[in-house]
Amino acid sequence: MKKLLSILAVLVLVGLLALGWHFYSGQTVPAGQPPLVSLTSTNFDQMRAAFNAASGEVRIILLLSPT
Repeated sequence: MKKLLSILAVLVLVGLLALGWHFYSGQTVPAGQPPLVSLTSTNFDQMRAAFNAASGEVRIILLLSPT
């Protein structure tokens, strides 16, 4: 029983560390790529202008919702 609890505790700790690394490791991108941007109501026009300016290139917008 103790061995099972130890394994479970290690798995929970590894999961928490993975989540912490994912959310707090920073937003890094490869060299030459523009930095990541969070879309808000204040910068929507800037995103629209950049999207329309790249009409000759492949454009992808990914919208994620927590629900």
